[in-house]
Amino acid sequence: MRGVFLLRFLSLVLTCLASLTLAVRPALAQESPSRPRSIADSALGTAAVVASILQYTRWPTEHQPLQACLSRGSAEAASLRGQLAGTHGQRQIVVQDIEVDEPPPAHCDLIFFDGWSMNAQRQTLRALNQRPVLSLGLGPEFCTDGGMFCLQPQASGTRFEVNLDAVARSGLRVHPQVLRLARPRQGDRT
Repeated sequence: MRGVFLLRFLSLVLTCLASLTLAVRPALAQESPSRPRSIADSALGTAAVVASILQYTRWPTEHQPLQACLSRGSAEAASLRGQLAGTHGQRQIVVQDIEVDEPPPAHCDLIFFDGWSMNAQRQTLRALNQRPVLSLGLGPEFCTDGGMFCLQPQASGTRFEVNLDAVARSGLRVHPQVLRLARPRQGDRT
Protein backbone atom coordinates (compact mmCIF):
# COMPACT_ATOMS: atom_id res chain seq x y z
CA MET A 1 0.00 0.00 0.00
CA ARG A 2 2.81 2.36 0.93
CA GLY A 3 4.59 1.58 -2.37
CA VAL A 4 1.47 2.48 -4.36
CA PHE A 5 1.22 5.77 -2.46
CA LEU A 6 4.87 6.56 -3.15
CA LEU A 7 4.46 5.79 -6.86
CA ARG A 8 1.41 8.03 -7.09
CA PHE A 9 3.23 10.73 -5.14
CA LEU A 10 6.22 10.49 -7.52
CA SER A 11 3.89 10.74 -10.49
CA LEU A 12 2.25 13.82 -8.96
CA VAL A 13 5.63 15.41 -8.20
CA LEU A 14 6.88 14.75 -11.74
CA THR A 15 3.68 16.18 -13.19
CA CYS A 16 3.88 19.32 -11.04
CA LEU A 17 7.58 19.81 -11.69
CA ALA A 18 7.05 19.32 -15.39
CA SER A 19 4.36 21.98 -15.49
CA LEU A 20 6.64 24.41 -13.67
CA THR A 21 9.90 23.81 -15.52
CA LEU A 22 8.92 22.50 -18.92
CA ALA A 23 6.84 23.77 -21.73
CA VAL A 24 4.11 21.17 -21.62
CA ARG A 25 1.52 21.22 -24.34
CA PRO A 26 -1.89 21.91 -22.78
CA ALA A 27 -3.56 19.79 -25.46
CA LEU A 28 -1.54 16.77 -24.36
CA ALA A 29 -3.93 16.00 -21.52
CA GLN A 30 -6.82 16.11 -23.98
CA GLU A 31 -5.03 13.71 -26.36
CA SER A 32 -4.54 11.01 -23.76
CA PRO A 33 -5.91 11.73 -20.28
CA SER A 34 -4.99 8.23 -19.05
CA ARG A 35 -1.33 8.74 -19.94
CA PRO A 36 0.04 12.02 -18.57
CA ARG A 37 3.23 12.95 -20.33
CA SER A 38 5.82 15.69 -20.24
CA ILE A 39 7.61 16.81 -23.39
CA ALA A 40 10.86 18.75 -23.46
CA ASP A 41 13.98 19.42 -25.47
CA SER A 42 17.52 18.76 -24.29
CA ALA A 43 20.77 20.03 -25.76
CA LEU A 44 22.25 16.58 -25.10
CA GLY A 45 22.50 13.86 -27.72
CA THR A 46 20.40 10.72 -27.45
CA ALA A 47 23.12 8.57 -25.83
CA ALA A 48 23.87 11.24 -23.22
CA VAL A 49 20.15 11.64 -22.44
CA VAL A 50 19.80 7.86 -21.98
CA ALA A 51 22.88 7.74 -19.71
CA SER A 52 21.52 10.63 -17.65
CA ILE A 53 18.06 9.06 -17.32
CA LEU A 54 19.79 5.91 -16.10
CA GLN A 55 21.63 7.90 -13.42
CA TYR A 56 18.33 9.30 -12.11
CA THR A 57 16.61 5.89 -12.00
CA ARG A 58 16.49 3.49 -9.05
CA TRP A 59 15.23 -0.08 -9.15
CA PRO A 60 13.18 -1.63 -6.33
CA THR A 61 16.05 -4.05 -5.76
CA GLU A 62 19.41 -2.60 -6.77
CA HIS A 63 21.77 -5.23 -8.09
CA GLN A 64 25.09 -5.16 -9.85
CA PRO A 65 25.72 -5.02 -12.70
CA LEU A 66 22.72 -3.46 -14.42
CA GLN A 67 21.89 -5.05 -17.75
CA ALA A 68 21.29 -2.59 -20.63
CA CYS A 69 19.74 -4.32 -23.65
CA LEU A 70 20.00 -2.47 -26.97
CA SER A 71 18.24 -3.29 -30.21
CA ARG A 72 20.76 -4.88 -32.55
CA GLY A 73 21.43 -2.69 -35.56
CA SER A 74 20.05 0.48 -33.99
CA ALA A 75 21.49 3.66 -35.46
CA GLU A 76 22.03 4.82 -31.86
CA ALA A 77 23.53 1.52 -30.60
CA ALA A 78 27.22 2.40 -31.02
CA SER A 79 26.96 5.73 -29.21
CA LEU A 80 24.73 4.18 -26.52
CA ARG A 81 27.20 1.35 -26.00
CA GLY A 82 30.00 3.89 -25.59
CA GLN A 83 28.00 5.95 -23.07
CA LEU A 84 26.63 3.05 -21.03
CA ALA A 85 29.28 0.32 -20.90
CA GLY A 86 31.47 0.27 -17.82
CA THR A 87 31.06 1.94 -14.47
CA HIS A 88 28.98 5.05 -13.78
CA GLY A 89 29.47 6.29 -10.25
CA GLN A 90 28.96 3.21 -8.13
CA ARG A 91 26.99 1.35 -10.82
CA GLN A 92 28.42 -1.11 -13.25
CA ILE A 93 26.53 -1.53 -16.50
CA VAL A 94 26.79 -4.42 -18.91
CA VAL A 95 25.54 -3.74 -22.43
CA GLN A 96 24.03 -6.52 -24.53
CA ASP A 97 22.57 -6.47 -28.02
CA ILE A 98 19.12 -8.00 -28.40
CA GLU A 99 17.29 -9.05 -31.54
CA VAL A 100 14.65 -6.71 -32.92
CA ASP A 101 11.07 -8.03 -32.67
CA GLU A 102 12.11 -10.90 -30.38
CA PRO A 103 11.15 -11.15 -26.69
CA PRO A 104 14.01 -9.62 -24.70
CA PRO A 105 15.87 -11.65 -22.08
CA ALA A 106 14.31 -11.56 -18.60
CA HIS A 107 17.49 -10.11 -17.07
CA CYS A 108 17.29 -6.75 -18.93
CA ASP A 109 17.02 -3.77 -16.55
CA LEU A 110 16.94 -1.26 -19.42
CA ILE A 111 15.71 -1.87 -22.96
CA PHE A 112 16.35 0.56 -25.81
CA PHE A 113 13.85 -0.11 -28.60
CA ASP A 114 14.78 0.93 -32.14
CA GLY A 115 13.68 -0.59 -35.44
CA TRP A 116 10.93 -2.77 -33.95
CA SER A 117 7.66 -3.42 -35.75
CA MET A 118 4.67 -1.74 -34.07
CA ASN A 119 3.04 -5.07 -33.14
CA ALA A 120 6.17 -6.60 -31.59
CA GLN A 121 6.94 -3.38 -29.75
CA ARG A 122 3.40 -3.13 -28.33
CA GLN A 123 3.41 -6.78 -27.25
CA THR A 124 6.77 -6.43 -25.55
CA LEU A 125 5.78 -3.21 -23.77
CA ARG A 126 2.57 -4.89 -22.57
CA ALA A 127 4.64 -7.79 -21.22
CA LEU A 128 6.93 -5.32 -19.43
CA ASN A 129 3.98 -3.44 -17.88
CA GLN A 130 4.37 -3.37 -14.09
CA ARG A 131 7.90 -4.79 -14.26
CA PRO A 132 10.95 -2.77 -13.15
CA VAL A 133 12.42 -2.42 -16.64
CA LEU A 134 13.38 1.03 -17.93
CA SER A 135 11.96 1.22 -21.47
CA LEU A 136 13.28 3.80 -23.92
CA GLY A 137 12.50 4.15 -27.59
CA LEU A 138 12.33 6.48 -30.53
CA GLY A 139 9.31 8.53 -31.55
CA PRO A 140 6.23 9.79 -29.69
CA GLU A 141 4.23 6.65 -30.51
CA PHE A 142 6.57 4.73 -28.19
CA CYS A 143 4.99 6.46 -25.17
CA THR A 144 1.51 5.94 -26.62
CA ASP A 145 2.31 2.22 -26.78
CA GLY A 146 3.31 2.19 -23.09
CA GLY A 147 7.04 3.02 -23.20
CA MET A 148 8.51 5.20 -20.45
CA PHE A 149 10.87 7.54 -22.29
CA CYS A 150 10.32 8.51 -25.93
CA LEU A 151 13.33 10.08 -27.60
CA GLN A 152 13.44 12.09 -30.79
CA PRO A 153 16.96 12.93 -31.99
CA GLN A 154 17.19 16.37 -33.59
CA ALA A 155 19.99 18.52 -34.96
CA SER A 156 20.08 20.65 -31.80
CA GLY A 157 19.86 17.78 -29.31
CA THR A 158 17.17 15.34 -28.25
CA ARG A 159 13.49 15.92 -27.58
CA PHE A 160 12.19 13.52 -24.99
CA GLU A 161 8.84 12.62 -23.58
CA VAL A 162 8.14 10.93 -20.24
CA ASN A 163 5.14 8.63 -19.85
CA LEU A 164 4.48 9.20 -16.14
CA ASP A 165 1.93 6.40 -15.87
CA ALA A 166 4.32 3.82 -17.28
CA VAL A 167 7.04 4.94 -14.86
CA ALA A 168 4.63 4.74 -11.91
CA ARG A 169 3.40 1.25 -12.88
CA SER A 170 6.92 -0.11 -13.26
CA GLY A 171 8.00 0.26 -9.65
CA LEU A 172 11.07 2.22 -10.77
CA ARG A 173 11.87 5.47 -9.01
CA VAL A 174 12.87 8.20 -11.42
CA HIS A 175 14.09 11.25 -9.55
CA PRO A 176 12.38 14.50 -10.60
CA GLN A 177 15.86 15.91 -11.34
CA VAL A 178 15.70 13.99 -14.63
CA LEU A 179 13.59 16.87 -15.87
CA ARG A 180 16.59 19.17 -15.50
CA LEU A 181 17.97 17.54 -18.63
CA ALA A 182 15.33 19.50 -20.46
CA ARG A 183 15.02 23.04 -21.60
CA PRO A 184 11.68 24.57 -22.60
CA ARG A 185 10.94 24.57 -26.31
CA GLN A 186 10.85 27.98 -27.90
CA GLY A 187 7.37 29.18 -28.74
CA ASP A 188 5.63 27.00 -26.12
CA ARG A 189 3.88 28.56 -23.15
CA THR A 190 3.43 27.07 -19.70
